[in-house]
Amino acid sequence: MVRALEQTERHGHCRRQPYAREVEHTHGVHRFQLECSGWHAVSNWTKDVTASEVAALVRAFVAASLAAQEGRPSPGTATSAG
Repeated sequence: MVRALEQTERHGHCRRQPYAREVEHTHGVHRFQLECSGWHAVSNWTKDVTASEVAALVRAFVAASLAAQEGRPSPGTATSAG
């Protein structure tokens, strides 16, 4: 979940990935502290994520990971030079 947030969240127009950590989980809501250190300033903000948002983020993260692996040989697949 943290990795998915780090890949999707941005602070304003900043293009850097923020650092995220979970700080609280209560009543089906995960609260994350995010930190973006850009050239001019460090910015901190919190993001509350519901269970359904967690599921959507995890699905998107898994889909992106699988898409990145597409076209690569499976681990253990032997290839010969001829």
